[in-house]
Amino acid sequence: MSIGVGIIGLGTVGSGTVEILEERIPFFASELGLDIEIRGLCAKSDAETAPFAARGHRCTTNADELIHDPSIQILVELVGGYDLPRKWISAALAAGKHVVTANKALIAKHGAELFPIAAENKVDLLFEAAVGGGIPVIRAMQESLVGCEIRSIRGIVNGTCNYILTSMFKDGGDFDAVLAEAQKLGYAEANPTFDVDAIDSAHKLAILASLASGKFVDFRKMLVEGIRGIGQIDVRMAREMGCTIKLLGIFNRCEDGRIDARVHPCLLPENHLLSSVDGVLNAVHLEATNLGPTLMTGAGAGKLPTASAVVGDVVAIARKLASGGAPLPMGFFREDNAADLLPRDEIRNGYYLRFTMRDRAGVLAAITQAFKEAGISVASMIQKHSTKGGEATIIFTTHKCAESDVQAAIAAVDRLEDSVEPAKMIRFG
Repeated sequence: MSIGVGIIGLGTVGSGTVEILEERIPFFASELGLDIEIRGLCAKSDAETAPFAARGHRCTTNADELIHDPSIQILVELVGGYDLPRKWISAALAAGKHVVTANKALIAKHGAELFPIAAENKVDLLFEAAVGGGIPVIRAMQESLVGCEIRSIRGIVNGTCNYILTSMFKDGGDFDAVLAEAQKLGYAEANPTFDVDAIDSAHKLAILASLASGKFVDFRKMLVEGIRGIGQIDVRMAREMGCTIKLLGIFNRCEDGRIDARVHPCLLPENHLLSSVDGVLNAVHLEATNLGPTLMTGAGAGKLPTASAVVGDVVAIARKLASGGAPLPMGFFREDNAADLLPRDEIRNGYYLRFTMRDRAGVLAAITQAFKEAGISVASMIQKHSTKGGEATIIFTTHKCAESDVQAAIAAVDRLEDSVEPAKMIRFG
């Protein structure tokens, strides 16, 4: 059986996907018995398609040509964004084509619309490359771990943020300087908002949480905080406490059936498995029944690592087409099966709290009074005198307590006359 593949988008990942297919198609034929053929490539301009046309590929600037081509059974979407990919994927699924995408934003935002279309037409919509680049975490959760119940996930799923935080710890730079260096090296976009404000991580965590829970987790309803507020004082204090700071996507299965899904910076002990995941690497740490803890780590982005995950999905579909296998069930991913998310106020954590105050008598007493009124139990307190005249930095850590109580205490301290700047809070992971 000959299986035709069409690819929309010939940028970094798209061109990498073509390269890997060109290299590996003979192997797929000889070792896997799969007759896979690239039958069409699409980009927005002739200039982009020209190098591929020169290698003998059929090229177009009209995606509909591939969507409606009966010789193409698998459509690969690698453009990114929302509107056009949503239109293309919907049309391809409705036409009975299997679809592969690396578009985590689309899956997180419109998956609840697209997966039912795939189920209705008995085709696959696969997205391994959407989370963790080349790390095979999606297929592991869908297939290898079905004998387990995933109880929790801790994920470093954005290489830009991990690079910035790692550099702040290792090289001592402040956030703005390290971000500029990351942009210079190509690890961060010119507009880094999507990464450093944790929107990208929220998309990915929502996908993982949905797979783990069997419910639709809407990233727009999650607690999401980025890394802009992390300063060198926080880095030094973390080091003194034997911790590091990582931006984590967090999933917990609550005893009452609710889902705790959030993204924010966390303080992790230096001996935690995720603490040694540095630079642009990604990692997902799972706790599952019948298995215990497991860690998957590797390249979370990049041309060939991400393209390898795309090709893996193409081969998985080709195998099922050749054998008559059924599509993976994703019918749970729909809006009428939304997860009941734990409200922010009910989150319970240990907290690191940093206050910048005027160094006057009675300030410490006023802060501890605010803690007392909020019912917060203090675990430790450190005061650092600032080089600025008359200011002090006071750092508290707390025992586990409700987020609502911590927020109330922070608001009370920020209202004090002696508060110099808003408090900084980091949760323990």
